[in-house]
Amino acid sequence: MNQKKLAVKILLALAMATTPVYAAQPPIFALEEIIVSADAYRPALEAETVNVKIVSPGKATSVPDLLRQVAGLDVQMRTSIGDNQDGTVKLRGFDAKRFTVLIDGRPANMSGVMGGSYIDWNSIPLNDVERIQIIKGAKSAAHGNTLGGVINIITKQPGNKQASGEINVMAGENGGYQYLFNYGGKTDKVSWRVLYNKYGEDDFFLNNDYDAKQYGAELGYAFTDKDELKLRVNSTKAKRGYIIRNDSTVPWYDPSHPLIGSNETETLAPSITGYSAPLRPGAYWEKDFTGYDYTWTHKLSGGSIALRYWKNDEERREVNFSTTGTVEMDRVVPSDQSSGWQLDGDYKRGAHNYAYGLDYKQMRYGYGWYTVLPTGVDPNGIYPSQKANLFGAYINDTWQLDDRWSGSLGLRYDSMQGRRDDPRGTLVPDKDYSGLSPKINFSFRNNADTTTFLSANRLWRSPSMAEFYWWKMLPGNPMKLGTHSDLKPEKGWEYEIGAAHKISPNYTTKISVYYQDIQDYINFTHHFPFSVYNIDQAKLWGVEWQNNYKLNEQSSLLFNYINQHTKKNGVLASDNLGLKGELDYRPRHKATIGYQYDAKPWQLRYTIDYTGHQTANYPYGSSNTVAIGGYTVHNLAITHEIQKDSSLTLSVVNLFDKAYVEQYNYPMQGRIFGVSFNQKL
Repeated sequence: MNQKKLAVKILLALAMATTPVYAAQPPIFALEEIIVSADAYRPALEAETVNVKIVSPGKATSVPDLLRQVAGLDVQMRTSIGDNQDGTVKLRGFDAKRFTVLIDGRPANMSGVMGGSYIDWNSIPLNDVERIQIIKGAKSAAHGNTLGGVINIITKQPGNKQASGEINVMAGENGGYQYLFNYGGKTDKVSWRVLYNKYGEDDFFLNNDYDAKQYGAELGYAFTDKDELKLRVNSTKAKRGYIIRNDSTVPWYDPSHPLIGSNETETLAPSITGYSAPLRPGAYWEKDFTGYDYTWTHKLSGGSIALRYWKNDEERREVNFSTTGTVEMDRVVPSDQSSGWQLDGDYKRGAHNYAYGLDYKQMRYGYGWYTVLPTGVDPNGIYPSQKANLFGAYINDTWQLDDRWSGSLGLRYDSMQGRRDDPRGTLVPDKDYSGLSPKINFSFRNNADTTTFLSANRLWRSPSMAEFYWWKMLPGNPMKLGTHSDLKPEKGWEYEIGAAHKISPNYTTKISVYYQDIQDYINFTHHFPFSVYNIDQAKLWGVEWQNNYKLNEQSSLLFNYINQHTKKNGVLASDNLGLKGELDYRPRHKATIGYQYDAKPWQLRYTIDYTGHQTANYPYGSSNTVAIGGYTVHNLAITHEIQKDSSLTLSVVNLFDKAYVEQYNYPMQGRIFGVSFNQKL
């Protein structure tokens, strides 16, 4: 492997709304290769995308860190490591409920109930990421129940018969550390790969320390030159201290940590009927996640077919302590037990590339138990009230009309069955949803240097597990809003138009304008009293502009800018869980300027990230609106190649020690120094 790939990489890629056959690719500045294309299910389309791998040394602790500079994505965290909320990553303004994450095509979305996440970014091994493919919007027929798009994380694969790997050791301020190891090889018939990671950080917010271990293994066997079976297992064991109250009203107040009031304090999820004690020093959760998948691939004449089965097994342990320091509550919640299978195929005939597939997901969670039961609490109170089955099918044809026009037409069918999963879930109804989503995408080569493109795609999304559950729960609570009589799926249309142009041999630019009109948008915030109801309409629209300029053979500049808008119509006047006229925490303006220099033995990366003004409802339950002013953060990373197979990187995050927040009342850490050593094996 080229020595310039020692550190984490940057991809400079172009987001095309349709088949990117002719277009030159302006960059997206990220820390790993990012392929931005129209279709994730067509390897041929990926190969036709011009990808430029650029080394990007620096400090990254999770996949969201790799996505921060990508145009069209917002990353908003409370802490630098271990934070995993539904809104941690937003794709074109949509949170985790409304976009899809895949790992090598395997769904990574989870149930999102019982304190679990819709996407557990921390369970994705950072050193296993080879590149990230992003589909912006609902363009692809291969992926359903998505409005924002698809993020497909493509893992490393053994590339030759000689076993190889790497070790990376990082140390940073606030006790931050990373020990990353991966190793793998390949023979004529057998491929294998193993990894082990350990990483963590001391508490910045009081009690909020984080430690995690990851194990992973993959084994592939080629029965013939056309048939291969791959087995993979990844496990993450993480422990994180809750963010607890830290002000003068509590006896454990520690002024060396940021102030945390009652509105910022984390709580148990789900809450426990009959137990209202606050989280105290030492309170923590542990998460034990293991994911399995088995994939059989068969090559056909002119195409291929793949069949995959996958399963999640996640348990959360939650512990709280008494005022005397003894364990007061200790419980285990199986927050995700989902599984599924999928079939995908593609076939090329003449100018046409056909794709087709089926997928079936069983969204489940399990029965929990108490190791230490608080007084007056039902020991059998942790059970799965509901379950959901999701089915999807699609067909798609991508073809070259002539030497200038290319097109992609697709049709997708989605359905959801919501059901009771335990007799005690008496309020959970039987509910069925289904919908069709046509996808229409075209691109036109104006000339050798310019390509224009347009798309029109049907939007459809069924309620998430949490939305389906809370829609009927707490019906007698006078604070609960909505009619509770019906909950409809979201539906609407998405339109996009844009152009890519090569201004000179050294300068490429691309601009996209998108608009989404969603009817029956589900208005829901996972906060008491958990009101769930359809509003008339939500609209999201914006402009993305991406530029890359090559200064010389050693250095280049990039500039990305996005202007985004959101609007909601039909929010009830008494609903104080979120803004009434727009979506919370959506900055109007975002921009990134980046400089990169590569001349052995040195590499340098410098980024300037600007996030504009944004507003939110805060605290939840009040009619108060807060504003976060715009802020600019500078980051620097310098790598020196020590020997052929080793390098040393110095990184500085927030170079000028800017005081800012990504979420209201959760100050981010100031300047953070880090140093890492990488050794190829």
